Amino acid sequence: MSNAKKLGLWTLVMLTFVPTFGFGNITTNAVALGPAAIPSWVLVSLLFFFPLSIMMAELASANQDKEGGIYTWIESVLGPKWAFIGTWSYFVANLFYLQMVFARIPVSTSWAIFGENRFNDQNAYLLPYLSVILAIILTYIATTGVKKFSKLADFGGKFTIAATVVFILFAFVGLLVGKPSATQFTVENTIPKFDTGYFATFSWLLFAVAGAEVAGTYIKDVDNPKKTFPKAVIIATVLIAIAYVIGSVAVCLVISPEALQEANLKNAGYVVYQTLAQNFGINGKIVVQIYAAILTITSIAAYIVWIESPIRAMFAEVPEGTFPKFLTEKDENGTLKKALWAQCALVIVMIIVPLLGLDSIDAFFRILTDLSSLSLVVPYIVLIAAYIVFRLKGKEAPFTFFKSNATAMIFSWIALILSIAGFFGAGLDYIMGSETTKEAAILIFKTYGGPVILIILGYVLVFFTRLANKNASKTQSM
Repeated sequence: MSNAKKLGLWTLVMLTFVPTFGFGNITTNAVALGPAAIPSWVLVSLLFFFPLSIMMAELASANQDKEGGIYTWIESVLGPKWAFIGTWSYFVANLFYLQMVFARIPVSTSWAIFGENRFNDQNAYLLPYLSVILAIILTYIATTGVKKFSKLADFGGKFTIAATVVFILFAFVGLLVGKPSATQFTVENTIPKFDTGYFATFSWLLFAVAGAEVAGTYIKDVDNPKKTFPKAVIIATVLIAIAYVIGSVAVCLVISPEALQEANLKNAGYVVYQTLAQNFGINGKIVVQIYAAILTITSIAAYIVWIESPIRAMFAEVPEGTFPKFLTEKDENGTLKKALWAQCALVIVMIIVPLLGLDSIDAFFRILTDLSSLSLVVPYIVLIAAYIVFRLKGKEAPFTFFKSNATAMIFSWIALILSIAGFFGAGLDYIMGSETTKEAAILIFKTYGGPVILIILGYVLVFFTRLANKNASKTQSM
């Protein structure tokens, strides 16, 4: 591949920024935490997101000749067993995330066309059917190769930045010209209450900053990866952290916590733009329609990256014989088409099996957020552990941010503790809020059961694949 076709610094920054940053993540956590989301973003950015991104950058630079991403990073330190655990958990998290993605697209499309969400609780039953159609269409697009969408992803990242900057500017301009803040900031509502309710959504904060690992699977396509990749990860990390913190302040200036909770998870990201426009005497419906239309189009590019990237991470460089051969077959462009369609089939099954129910569409989005979040925490726990071992063994990487092992250990252990807290915290609220033991058990199973079952399924798949390969070898030797 010539240098002209390689990915440059800012394209890589956008490929990291687009799948990671989402204005909806700001409003989702604002709905759950109110003004307390602001210091929460600061803590998560400084103590989890930035150190994790540095770990990825160092491990990626040490494996810059490989394309496996998170699998390669873990395997190079802890071996194939832990690499499988970490990467399969990442793949499982992506399955739940894709369910949420396919449900979000119709909602954003509705806002773009009608200026409101037509998928209320009465016709929420349509979302699974539309999600199945979208799963098939977007998977087909992903099989054609994600590189051709890098320009759209680049534009999407710039649009997301621009839309967020415009929102923040107008929010603060409104305050300067005399429009009172919609939220009264007090010590009581701003400082997080470290109770079960807080830790129940803490994993959402960790999930919201996930995404830096996506770019890792394209390190071989990067121009001068030794310098470009670490620099891109750090730039994207800083941009995302700043956007989340200042964006949360702006949201609180524009709309009250009570109004956000009334809008609920599925609508909050659009209602705040509508409210901001109306505060300045602009037609809020038209503004939110334009915003939703552009967001829908550009987000699809990011979702296509999310469809394909975990597949690369999972199946690209696993040892031969770990999975059935059809899952690891690549076409001439290196795309794992059969694995993509297998993923699509699994997601469709998860969509149509009515385990969660749709009695409340907001509850539906909440449980999917929980499932995606806690599943994604597992590979991060393994990745952080790999980095700790990497540093303790004294291994060197072309790019080393933490010059001192002591500093690296402090940040690593803090990030590890936060990850574990986020994982177990997802079920605390269900346990404490249940009236009966049976109700608590059902809710815990819904939260933890899906990811655990799918992780076990991965081991079963590997076991039978190796058994089949062993039997085939015996047959050939006879």
